[in-house]
Amino acid sequence: MNQHILLEEEQKQLLELLVEASRNVKREKRRKFVFFGMQSSAIIDHPGLLNGGVEAYMGDIETLAREGLIALSDGKDSVHSFYVTSEGFKYYEGMKLSQSQPVQRVENAVKHFISTDRFRHKYSDAYIKWAEAEILLWSSDSQRQLTMIGHLCREALQDFATVLVDQHRPSNVDADKAHTVARIRSVLELRRNQIGSTESKFLKALLTYWKRVNNLIQRQEHGGQKEGEPLIWEDGRRVVFQTAILIMEIDSALSKVT
Repeated sequence: MNQHILLEEEQKQLLELLVEASRNVKREKRRKFVFFGMQSSAIIDHPGLLNGGVEAYMGDIETLAREGLIALSDGKDSVHSFYVTSEGFKYYEGMKLSQSQPVQRVENAVKHFISTDRFRHKYSDAYIKWAEAEILLWSSDSQRQLTMIGHLCREALQDFATVLVDQHRPSNVDADKAHTVARIRSVLELRRNQIGSTESKFLKALLTYWKRVNNLIQRQEHGGQKEGEPLIWEDGRRVVFQTAILIMEIDSALSKVT
């Protein structure tokens, strides 16, 4: 990372969003970002941005341009464009490599995905419960909170599935909120042709994985009594992280087709 460039946290987050949006589009199909400037904010549009445009502070856009991380083009009627420069990609790489060790960087990327404003707004109930479970995981009395962590993760998955069912409205969907696998399967079946065959196969396998995570969560919620094995902190970490993985992969796939 260029040590001479000092960015505020919000500016780093914006650059991260822009770089990852650029990478979400095949190189031969890449195009510039377009933004519609207003008094103090702008709406940025790009095919690599999930769920459409994002709002950004104009001052942050200007700072990234001034530091050479993006290249602005003049526009007309408050409509402008820009692209991420090679310096911007290098700065992004430096940010990621400075985030501890490789495994921790992957975990940070998952946590960042479900902590974005877009995700928190769309899945507010699911996010609140998952975030509470994640906080309990690092608390001083986390050992005593392991069953609560399981309970919160179970409800987070249920709330997540409910939002998708309400949004996509598949026919003959299982009405029982607890039957998360069946409910998500109905949504994925509805969107199978739009998702594509390769990714559909992956998501089908992911549903089998979802069942196994559900088993972990149920064991967690019941304190491991059925198995006769006491819960440990690693059980809590596994449930919190795997819940986030499931949510991220399903949302990422469906966001491309809606």
